[in-house]
Amino acid sequence: MANKLNNRYSFGTLLVLIGTALLLRNLNVLPFEIPAYVFTWKMLLVVMGLYALIIAGKGFTGLTLTAVGSYFLIPEIMGVPVLDAVLFWPGIIILFGLFFLFARPSKRKQKKYFPELKQVNSDYMDISAIVSGHSRQISSYDFKGGKITAVMGGLEVDLTNCTLSKEKCVIELDLVMGGVQLIIPREWNIKSELTPIMGGVEDSALENPGQYIDPAATVTLTGTVIMSGVEIKRI
Repeated sequence: MANKLNNRYSFGTLLVLIGTALLLRNLNVLPFEIPAYVFTWKMLLVVMGLYALIIAGKGFTGLTLTAVGSYFLIPEIMGVPVLDAVLFWPGIIILFGLFFLFARPSKRKQKKYFPELKQVNSDYMDISAIVSGHSRQISSYDFKGGKITAVMGGLEVDLTNCTLSKEKCVIELDLVMGGVQLIIPREWNIKSELTPIMGGVEDSALENPGQYIDPAATVTLTGTVIMSGVEIKRI
């Protein structure tokens, strides 16, 4: 729990620092000039990759983000043409291979690959995964929805032990380069009001057009899905 909070606070602090620097630059109050490439998506990938690699301990994710960001950023910093992909990508593949060969998994990962399923009794959920993965099973006789946040992380949320509230049930999702799997009873009616940006929602009900859906058991999904995916699994 402490590691999760530390990761969340560290990532939040990082975003605040980046936003503050960008704001001060735009207001022209800094006593020095910051190169334009510092505030590009390329640098953001590098920063997020280093955070994942050094602070969060997510080797593969950190290595991937850092490598992709560096590929586009280094030529801009050095004022040279973009690196030849014929040479670059084989090198990246070799680097990943070395990582898998010599990286030692933590004792926690050696014990169990998938995150432990935790049961939560609550009518309103608030779950987040910041550069991490979690699995939650929610139990409620009056489930009203809640909020799910995932930034470069994954969440599995089991709602099969929930009875929907007679009030409106709304689940707000804020996803950035993350993934969420919602496990629900097969008769629930999912109404998506999500705003996808290079992301999407997959509902297994679409694969079975004859499946019974109860219009009275409606769950509304709201929020933004950026380069992320939401899977609705019905059992």
